[in-house]
Amino acid sequence: MHAPVLTIIPLLLGSFLAVMAGWTRKSLVYPIGVLALILSSTFSVQLVMQVLSEGTMTYDLGGWSPPWGIVFIVDTFSAFMIALLIIGALATFVTCRDEIMAHFEEKSAAFVSLILLTLAGHVGIVSTGDLFNLYVLIEVAALTGYALLGLGNSRAVLSSLNYLCIGSVGASLYLLGVGYLYMLTGSLNMTDLTSVLQTFPPNASLRAAIVVLFLGLWVKMALFPFHGWLPGAYSNSSATTATLLAPMTTKVMAYVVIRLLTTVFPGGLAIPEALPEIAVVLATLAIFAGSAMAFRQTNIRRMLAYIVVAEVGYMVGGAFIGNRMAMTGAMLHILADAAMTLTLFLAVCNIARKRGSLELSNLQGLFKSMPFTMAAFVLGAMSMIGVPPLFGFFSKWYLLTGALQAEQYPFMVALIVSSLVNVVLFFRFFEVAFFEKPENNPGLLEVRWIRVAPVALVALLLIAAGLSTGLIVDKIIAGVIPASLI
Repeated sequence: MHAPVLTIIPLLLGSFLAVMAGWTRKSLVYPIGVLALILSSTFSVQLVMQVLSEGTMTYDLGGWSPPWGIVFIVDTFSAFMIALLIIGALATFVTCRDEIMAHFEEKSAAFVSLILLTLAGHVGIVSTGDLFNLYVLIEVAALTGYALLGLGNSRAVLSSLNYLCIGSVGASLYLLGVGYLYMLTGSLNMTDLTSVLQTFPPNASLRAAIVVLFLGLWVKMALFPFHGWLPGAYSNSSATTATLLAPMTTKVMAYVVIRLLTTVFPGGLAIPEALPEIAVVLATLAIFAGSAMAFRQTNIRRMLAYIVVAEVGYMVGGAFIGNRMAMTGAMLHILADAAMTLTLFLAVCNIARKRGSLELSNLQGLFKSMPFTMAAFVLGAMSMIGVPPLFGFFSKWYLLTGALQAEQYPFMVALIVSSLVNVVLFFRFFEVAFFEKPENNPGLLEVRWIRVAPVALVALLLIAAGLSTGLIVDKIIAGVIPASLI
């Protein structure tokens, strides 16, 4: 019954205890973080099982019923999102133990606390059913994210400041939109707001509120041309931070957009006619621009950051095309991209541990020296390209089919071109890592099994999820999409 809130409580309590341990006994900081993540992961799996057996769960915080109280609403899709976020964070925490305890030796307590808080913020974003509470949780995730991103190389602070400035603009726009909606409708609860909008006469103020609200979300999720903060933030931060946030932040914000489209504005309720068209155009440009900028990079982590920019376009385009097939593809791609990005960044984290620099010129012979890490990286890359039967293939298939039904041919071309560019990008890396020999033969330098196991499991998940796509669509996604979408 309490599973929706129990996924967050261990994270908040663990964050507090980690800070306390940092003042008294630093050796307890990391175990506290692991325990908090294990407990939260356990509750998230329990939540998934409950939602699958009992249907959508509603939890009234403090016993206050909506629309006056804050409510958590967890359906099948959001339950799986929560589990994926928490288990992914646990995989990152286990893989990057050395970086957390060595690189941040003097700040390990603060770093662990920030990790738990930012995860709690993201989980809350997925759970909440209130627009203002959503803003608060977005800011919790963002503020802790700014601090995490500032702990990196010499340019990390500047990149984090850039993110803070751009993110604050996005948050302000979103809050302005929510304020307008509240003045017009008198409600902030998502379900109640939908009921009000069904009888509310459309006017310029309502349209402006909706446009400003979505514009703020596009800024927060780094949709082109609002993507300027993302590449620097993910490439200049620590490997741990990038591995934690890259599979999380943009995917959660894409989830918010889809949640609003399917619950608050189902079937395009009250949405200005031009907004979906603008969104699809920006999504198409995001795919082209992200792929083109990724092609220019020689640093593997920065290349992956620009690929994330392109992937945002996949999800936004599918969400706004407006038919069931495209929406299914967008929702499926959120799950697929989170798993693919996690796989790739975990592998890069292991590579950075052994090689230091992530420039292509420093990555010769990786297949020979780190075979297990590279095997996982190859699976993640193949899924990102869209090779069957990996998870990424099926999400792209749904997106292409939905775009074809809607006659969104530029978006279709962008999807195909992006996949072809990814082929060139990853095989350029494979060529260096497989065929070129390092000046000094390093021999077998594979990281310890505790670092290999998480990335291997996530990589295998891409195969399992790909083979189970039909079940995922039927049991997790289909029931969440409004019946008005055809």
